[in-house]
Amino acid sequence: MTDEGILIAGGYGVVGQRIAAELAPDHQVFVAGRRLEQAKATAAAIGHGVRGREIDVTAEASIAAALEGITTVMSCIDQPRRRLLHAAIQRGLRFTDITPHLVELGRGAAYEEIGAAARASGARVVLGTGIVPGISNVIVRALADALGGADVIETSLVLSASDAAGPASFDYFLRELTMPFDVHVNGADHPAHAFSDARVIGFPAPFGPRSAYLFPFSDQVLYPKTIAAQTVRSRLAIEPAALGRLLAALVRVGATSLVAPESVRRALTRSRPHHAPTEDTRFALRVDVIHAGRSAHGTLVGGAQADAAAAGASGTVRSLMEGEVSEPGAWMPEQVINPPNFFSHLAKHGLTVELHSPHQVNGGS
Repeated sequence: MTDEGILIAGGYGVVGQRIAAELAPDHQVFVAGRRLEQAKATAAAIGHGVRGREIDVTAEASIAAALEGITTVMSCIDQPRRRLLHAAIQRGLRFTDITPHLVELGRGAAYEEIGAAARASGARVVLGTGIVPGISNVIVRALADALGGADVIETSLVLSASDAAGPASFDYFLRELTMPFDVHVNGADHPAHAFSDARVIGFPAPFGPRSAYLFPFSDQVLYPKTIAAQTVRSRLAIEPAALGRLLAALVRVGATSLVAPESVRRALTRSRPHHAPTEDTRFALRVDVIHAGRSAHGTLVGGAQADAAAAGASGTVRSLMEGEVSEPGAWMPEQVINPPNFFSHLAKHGLTVELHSPHQVNGGS
């Protein structure tokens, strides 16, 4: 075990505790959250010397105390104001986040300021880890390397409504339903809405063809800057398919605006029953990249999305800890994560990324 401390903010959540358990045998891990007793209980259940800490990401003093003796921060907490990120950067720490809010951040001045601050302090930041963004970005990197570039990037994810998700994830999903966002098509941004523009996507077995809808996943925001993509879209399909069609219909008539107020989202989140995923719970990811008239795609099929998100996040943390991210700055995974090493890490967790050979296509947008 190394003596470098890893703080997992939100470490007793659905994904956070899985990340902690994966990293604990090799590193000193601190599980942190607002409820110290719950953090301590989770730490004790994991074992391997994991410790509990209190952190309130809205309070500067609490953040400062939680970061004592920490070299790497893994945030599983929804923090729109990014206080924890800024505190980590100021201290020159390593940092990654499963809820990066890149749609709100954009690819302009705010993004550049974070990168500049990280370079000045020596911090190494990977913006976005998990499945999408995270695993999907590394697949994009692998496909772009095979093709010699990426003009068009299409990311599609199918999730089961029966899958387990923590309160923060569910609240974030409700917020994304009403979130205005842009899709980047032929070099220009165009306004879009979640669960619009249905397309049939050929997901890998056991799913097969499914209607997938535009969705404001954070991975799509920075591809035009990080990899010079001209067209970028991210899509979500829901199982059962009837639920996806219902959400699309609600978006068309504007009914999803009813869940926009924070008070409504909180009430819905509190009333949502928590359940463990069933044995047949599955997700599938498909990433398509086109460059210079050739196309290639990668796929991944897994069980519970929380397990896959934790595997992707812990892989990113390990890359940070092992010096793979060599230069200070704020990066996306496709810029700094080595695909073969990362895919090997996923394989240890039963997640096999399939990369399909490039072939000629007729068009790219």
